[in-house]
Amino acid sequence: MVMGWQHEVLLVGNTDFITKQWIQHAFPRDHVVIAEREGTVDGNDRLRIVNMSDANTLVDTITTYEFDRIVFFSENLTPRSDRDGDLGALRRLLHAIRNRQTQILMVSGPESEFTYPENADVRDTSKSLMSRASEELCLYYARTYRLEAKIIRCPYLYAPERNGATAYFGRLFEQASAGSISFREREQQRTCFLCADDLAELIYRMFDDWTAESEIFHVPNVFNFTYGDLADVISAAFPGLSVTFGEDRSQCYPADDHVLRLRYGWSPRYSLKQDLPPVLQRWKEARAQEQSGKHPIWDFLRNHSKPWIAIEIFITFILEELLRTAVQGNSQLGTVDLRLFFVVIVGTMYGLNAGVFAAALACAGMALSYASKGASFAPLFYDTSNWLAFVVYFVAGAVCGYVQLRNRENLRFMRDENSLLRERLAFLRDLYHDVLDDRRMLRGQIIGRRDSFGKMYAMTRELDEVLPRKLYYATIRIMQDTLGGDSFGIYRIDNGGRFAHLMAASPQTESLFSKSALLENYANIVTALDHGGLWVNRNLEQNLPMYAAGVRADGKLAVVIVLAKAQPDQMNLYFQNLFTIMCGLVESAMVRAFDYENVARQTSLVPGTEFLNTQAFLPKVLAANELKRNHMSNHLLLRVEDAWQDDGSRLMGAIRQTDEAGVLQDGNVYVLMDQVSEHELPIINRRLSQAGLHVTLVSDHEEDSLLAEASEQVVADSQADETPRSDAASNDSASYEGGAA
Repeated sequence: MVMGWQHEVLLVGNTDFITKQWIQHAFPRDHVVIAEREGTVDGNDRLRIVNMSDANTLVDTITTYEFDRIVFFSENLTPRSDRDGDLGALRRLLHAIRNRQTQILMVSGPESEFTYPENADVRDTSKSLMSRASEELCLYYARTYRLEAKIIRCPYLYAPERNGATAYFGRLFEQASAGSISFREREQQRTCFLCADDLAELIYRMFDDWTAESEIFHVPNVFNFTYGDLADVISAAFPGLSVTFGEDRSQCYPADDHVLRLRYGWSPRYSLKQDLPPVLQRWKEARAQEQSGKHPIWDFLRNHSKPWIAIEIFITFILEELLRTAVQGNSQLGTVDLRLFFVVIVGTMYGLNAGVFAAALACAGMALSYASKGASFAPLFYDTSNWLAFVVYFVAGAVCGYVQLRNRENLRFMRDENSLLRERLAFLRDLYHDVLDDRRMLRGQIIGRRDSFGKMYAMTRELDEVLPRKLYYATIRIMQDTLGGDSFGIYRIDNGGRFAHLMAASPQTESLFSKSALLENYANIVTALDHGGLWVNRNLEQNLPMYAAGVRADGKLAVVIVLAKAQPDQMNLYFQNLFTIMCGLVESAMVRAFDYENVARQTSLVPGTEFLNTQAFLPKVLAANELKRNHMSNHLLLRVEDAWQDDGSRLMGAIRQTDEAGVLQDGNVYVLMDQVSEHELPIINRRLSQAGLHVTLVSDHEEDSLLAEASEQVVADSQADETPRSDAASNDSASYEGGAA
């Protein structure tokens, strides 16, 4: 990835501990999307929170954003978590991003690392099996599809800015405020916690130095802090606290393997023992502020609404009966059925159940009214004409309650629908803003696009090099940047046309190329290069490159540029044309460099020998060193004794055509052998010994010192050569002026 490029990042899973500060620390330049979860942070212009609980929404979100990096946080990062496992969610996520060039980092908990020294027979628990299953699922998708996956096994997480890990420390603090806490672990059991800020630093460094291979890393637990110490810290904040410990099996976390420290320069810095006291103090302050905002009476009324509704109905019924008794002698108000009015009002206000209850009260009041007048209940029950009033009360209560209930359900449905529409609108608005941001970014990149004319001009300027070894390095780097591949190699054909020797290769892919190749074994490639100049592995033959292009000098094939591996989207006519154009540019530069080297070689030799002088040999060694530092090539520098015999003809006959022999400032003869490693040194010694020569390997440190001294000497000689010329010019000028006078 190119530094400075804004990546699309998705954070999904157990994201309870994430804060804006954590995002700024782990992804300072990236656009971050968080899968919605209870307690997640609020979004800003660089941070989006999206509800991805639905599988369709997950696919749409991943398709829209095209995430470059995904971080999945396991549920096992919280101790004693009561949430469901994340195996299904992880599978849906991996299935949605399959066949995408995505970097996925899975942060797993310590469950798969725990061992139980007291019971050696116990190796796995249900949680450790689930944790390993999640890791194996991630690695399976990485092997099967184009995913770059890495797994971090780390201790439980806590976030000081959020008062610890909310699911565990929140419950612990609540128990402590009630007067007692109970641990399942033993008092001497060592805690296993990691600060979320340390994890943010580790994630930043891992993505900054990302590699394609799948790996599993172990985060150490370096602080000696037991559950007894944890109880002491909490007891200091809650005086009089009662603490009990359990008898769970002792768990042992693996020791530090120092891999993260050696590779990324990272180690944990923050200790739970130091972070816990300020965390407890902030939690107590937030709890006090929350308690001060509560009103017990109103909270009781809000939480116990149904009993109060019944009380209100009883009071209204009593008032209705008193009012009815008071207006019995009034000729106008006596015609109004106040009980029916009471039923209608209650049913309309409180719903179906309350309406039926009010009708029952009205019927009871009517029966008591008959009884107060001395009437018997028997005629009231057996005479069906007296049932009409009771039926009217129940029908009125039921109808009014049903209407009110239906209106309430319609209102709730409309509110839910509006809430859903608002969420969709917010999601679409975020997508719209992201599309606008991408549009502005792409407009700024059109001029500098990889295959634009401006880029082509920059490449031709960079290929303006007369030293072939430097040209190999520039060619590999330009092709990687332009074509997008990472497995390019350059072969030089010897004068006999039988062998091709590897001169340079892409970093970390040198193992894909053989150091020397017999051309008759690749007759189909050579034939295609002789006729069309380009060979494409359309049949996907094993052990053959996907693309090969030839560079011709003096009518003969001189250099072959190959691409060992190609992505499926690169097997098309557009990529073939682009590869041909790039190789054409390189061909022009290489032919010019070869012609210059041939012309300048005769003037660069030590008189009477075939050895290059220091001014010509030193740049070749420096260029070979640059290729070696960039992991594009390898070489050996050998010091030769008795090299001046026969004017060096024996030495030149014993080395390859691609090797160079020259003299450095110490007067010794050296041989620069390309694409040779130290394990091949015995073969080289045996071949040179047969020619009567003895060589000594120059170590890397000695080579650096020798080249530094030679460079200083060359600079000093060039300055000394310029001084006499300037003095001579001034003397000639003085003589001319004197003659004129």
